Amino acid sequence: LVRMAVARARRLEPLDEIELSVNPEVLIVGGGVAGMVCALSVAEQGHRVHIVEREAELGGMARRLHKTIDGLDVQKYLADLKERVLRHPLIAVYTSAKITETTGYIGNFKTLIDTPRGRVEIHHGAVVIATGATEYRPKEFLYGQHEGVMTQLELEERLAARDEKVTGAGTIVMIQCVGSRNQEHNYCSRICCTHAIKNALTIKEQNPEADVYILFRDMRTYGFYEDHYREASDRGVIFVRFEDE
Repeated sequence: LVRMAVARARRLEPLDEIELSVNPEVLIVGGGVAGMVCALSVAEQGHRVHIVEREAELGGMARRLHKTIDGLDVQKYLADLKERVLRHPLIAVYTSAKITETTGYIGNFKTLIDTPRGRVEIHHGAVVIATGATEYRPKEFLYGQHEGVMTQLELEERLAARDEKVTGAGTIVMIQCVGSRNQEHNYCSRICCTHAIKNALTIKEQNPEADVYILFRDMRTYGFYEDHYREASDRGVIFVRFEDE
């Protein structure tokens, strides 16, 4: 092995340094909050930005959120962010768009996208992938078989709409760690416990007499979100630990 390595090293030649021109324009894949914040940051430094979003509207997952656990209005923030992006002279937005091809080399790329108005060719030197995430759609616990079984995101949407089937419910049970911390997904999602507590507090605001149970393996309200966990307990939310098996 040493002889082979030495023999190879004897034939090596030094690499030549070359200079390439770099296209300063940036392509951002995904028009959610992360993509839009990134676009504004880049554009405010004087570079042209192209946002490609597959949905018909900017906003991504945030379009389904209505407030943070601290009470901030997500929809107002999202509307302000979208307005800033759409009005910025250095940001081009392509919605209902699909990337079909990317070619080129470092600092100089060409991407083709299909839009409702036809094919567009974008030349850029950098790419930011901000495609976001989607919620887990359970196969467990009768989800999809009974209208009373829903995800936390669906619950938040119905609470925001003041759906009487939710706001008038006498008992609501939340099951944590569905679809995670198992063989298929062996990690903690980090946001589920906080989201559950946020929705539980909203239920208690809208219907103080409702019985709310949160079935958990470990309550993981990271950082200062621990305060909201204590608030939920003080307001009568019942926490019940269960073993996975």
